[in-house]
Amino acid sequence: MEKVYEKLALIYFAVATILLMLLSLILLAAALWETVGAIAAFDALKLVDSIGTLVIGFAVVETAKFIAEEELIRQRELRSALESRRSLTKFITIIVIAASLEALVMVFKSSRTSIPDAVYPAFLIIASVLALISLGVYQWLSSRIRPQSEGDGPKSSQ
Repeated sequence: MEKVYEKLALIYFAVATILLMLLSLILLAAALWETVGAIAAFDALKLVDSIGTLVIGFAVVETAKFIAEEELIRQRELRSALESRRSLTKFITIIVIAASLEALVMVFKSSRTSIPDAVYPAFLIIASVLALISLGVYQWLSSRIRPQSEGDGPKSSQ
């Protein structure tokens, strides 16, 4: 039964990765279309919208890449604390970058249309910063724990 599950999971991850990459290409095409239309119309707000679409596409591509690297290419479970930290760090970093870029786009857009609407992107920036700080704290705390069988991190100070 375990072998069946592993095969089904592998198929799922492969299909999900391919679908995410296709969706990101569609987002790229939409962003290009928006950019051409914005330039033709001399509309800066539409240009900012295309940047937002590109940011979302970036997050989708990075997520697909993460899934491919972690589940398809390596095809193994996380075996060490170091490996787990690296995977989690990579995934959270993708989220923080995408959220930060989206918040930046939203700030530019809302500052041109309605200043009170800038509250939402400000909260998104705050959330991104808190996620980044949390990731740093996690890395610091987890690096202080020495694994029993591996020397992948500094010794815990006593």
